[in-house]
Amino acid sequence: MNRIILSFLCALIFTQLNAQHSNLPLNHDANLIFEKEFQNTDIHTSFKPLIKSTINKKINTDSLLLSEFPNTWTNWYKRKLFSEHLIIIKGDDYKVTASPVIHFSKGKESENETNTFTNTRGFVIEGDIGKSVSFYSTFAENQAIFPNYLDAKIRKTKVVQGQGYARDFKETGFDYAMASGYVGIKPAKHFLVQFGHGKHFIGDGYRSLLLSDNAFNYPFLRIQTSFWRVQYTNLYAEMQDINYFENNGIDHYGYAKKYMSSHYLSTNVTSKLNIGIFESVIWRVNHAPGVRGFDVNYLNPIALLRPLEFSIGSPDNALVGINAKYELPLKSYLYGQLVLDEFSLNKMKSGNDWYGSKYGYQLGAKMYDAIGLENLTLQAEYNLVRPYTYAHHDPRQNYAHYNQPLAHPLGANFSEKLFIINYRKDRWVARAQIMIAKYGDKIKGDPTSYGKDIYMSTGEFEEPSGFIHAGRPSDFGIEMYQGNLTEINYLQLNIGYLINPSTNFKIDFSIVKRDLVSESDEVNTMFYSVGLKTDLFNHYYDF
Repeated sequence: MNRIILSFLCALIFTQLNAQHSNLPLNHDANLIFEKEFQNTDIHTSFKPLIKSTINKKINTDSLLLSEFPNTWTNWYKRKLFSEHLIIIKGDDYKVTASPVIHFSKGKESENETNTFTNTRGFVIEGDIGKSVSFYSTFAENQAIFPNYLDAKIRKTKVVQGQGYARDFKETGFDYAMASGYVGIKPAKHFLVQFGHGKHFIGDGYRSLLLSDNAFNYPFLRIQTSFWRVQYTNLYAEMQDINYFENNGIDHYGYAKKYMSSHYLSTNVTSKLNIGIFESVIWRVNHAPGVRGFDVNYLNPIALLRPLEFSIGSPDNALVGINAKYELPLKSYLYGQLVLDEFSLNKMKSGNDWYGSKYGYQLGAKMYDAIGLENLTLQAEYNLVRPYTYAHHDPRQNYAHYNQPLAHPLGANFSEKLFIINYRKDRWVARAQIMIAKYGDKIKGDPTSYGKDIYMSTGEFEEPSGFIHAGRPSDFGIEMYQGNLTEINYLQLNIGYLINPSTNFKIDFSIVKRDLVSESDEVNTMFYSVGLKTDLFNHYYDF
């Protein structure tokens, strides 16, 4: 009864005082507590991060958190450590909270006998002003030494997966920073606008084949329109190719820019079925004087982008896709995605495996409180993406940002099986994941693109520097896993204790076993670590 009264009072207070047009954390595990309550509601869950004010009409997230982790501490220090943000400033029509962001961990990678560590210091600030304005800002400065396969990936791409440009740190480590923030405004009843620097995720699974938070942050404008059973989202973003100027000997400050215009229409077809339609175009401003500049056609918030792109005779890279979710009994649901990059039904029917049959799909299922055990969540997912999907004839217009794919971390030409178990008992948390993947990689010494690396051209292409991309091996006969056949078996186990649910601050022990076997290489990894971390963002090291 006390929890019910507490939840009601918190819901009343927050409804009256705060706009809460800020987001839930973009973190799979942190949101499990909320996701379970979204079942059997008309909340649109597929475009993330979810905005609190759109959820709180049905479920008050602050009240739910307090009901699960009551703030009964009378001592100020214990309240701040175990329940609240470090700083809380509030008045009649405003509230601001602030907390430190830390990640201090030590570990060991046994194959190479490498001592690993992460040292992160930063802050997170969130606030609501009146009924219409919210804001959010976070910053983290990091130094780290990673296990062998991550170290190799970072040295190749110059980027820590999803977290920023990697600078050398004491020869064996990396120094990198990550900042994000936005302002959220509700100008009218049916509209929400966010402008800031961050990332997004479209889907109801662990991975997304449409748009994921795998890549680094980017400047964005998000416009969300909600009415009846419909939620329509416009997303405009600026992406960067951090290697283009350097690779082509161009003396230019900063990085080459490209832009993304995306539309996502989510509809609750029935009380159990949600279908989302996605379209996106990547377009580039030519940096040469006197040629194509910023194209205002792609700012149209309603026009279908694929016909628009065709009508203006553009060379740009357009994708379309579908996301679907169907709720089942027993607090469970099925979900899936289909993405189409280039598509010709006639050529697909020919059975000749045309290279332009660029598509991918996802199938998955998720269950909360599985087998009658409260807070036990089970998830199974399968992803497959054909060769050359997300790539482009001109590599500068691929579906990528900051040397990382905007969808799946494996790029294309892969299949993947995922099994994830989450369990929470009071503040104790446990997570186990199995990932089995197969893909066709590049062949050493062969400049041909076999379809996995989306930074390679899908056809012969000459850079301004004179370098010629070899492109694909042929137009037809393109098969899954062509190239250097590679298999990955990945197992991860995490056990932790949730210290402060307001910032998802926890003690965490992690162990990872990863084995990669290809026709030319074998890389084995056994890695364990223990540490304290503020777990607000997804870090995809499972590839």
